[in-house]
Amino acid sequence: MAIPHACAIRRLSFLSLQVGMRVRREIELGAKMKGAYLALAVVAGVVVSGCASTKIQPLTRTSFSVSTMAAPACGQAGAAKVANRVAAVEVIKRGGDRFFFKAASSDYRIIEDSLIVQMVDKGDPEYSESFSAREELGPKWQEIVAKGTPLTCSG
Repeated sequence: MAIPHACAIRRLSFLSLQVGMRVRREIELGAKMKGAYLALAVVAGVVVSGCASTKIQPLTRTSFSVSTMAAPACGQAGAAKVANRVAAVEVIKRGGDRFFFKAASSDYRIIEDSLIVQMVDKGDPEYSESFSAREELGPKWQEIVAKGTPLTCSG
C-alpha cells in the first residue's frame, strides 16, 4: 500500500522548489517579500516535509521488503527513519518482535530507502543480534502500530 502516490510527492517537491526559487529571487533583488509568498512557502514546506510513501512486499512467511520514498525535505536520513519504523510496525502486525535487515539499499537521487527484513524467533542464531520492534518504536508502540504506516519523516 503506497500512501501518498510518488508522483504527488514529486509534484509537491517541484512546487516547493518553485516557491523557494521565487522567494530567493525576491530577496536577492532586494525587494520586500510579500506576506503571500511567505505563507505559500511555509505551507508548501510543511506539506512536502510530511510526505513519505511506503510499499511492503511479502517475500516469505518470515521476510518482506520495505521500499520508502520520501520528499526532499526529509532527506535520506528521514527516508531511512520511515523505513525502519515501517519495518518494526510490520513485524509486530505479523505477530513477531525481533528482526534484522538482510539487505539495504538507498538511492540518493530520488530519496528512496529499500530494506529486506527477516523476522527471527527465540532460538534462532541471529536472535541476540536482532532488533526489538517494540523497542524500535518506543514506549507508545501500541499507538504507532494502531495508526499503521507512518506518513512523515518527522515523527
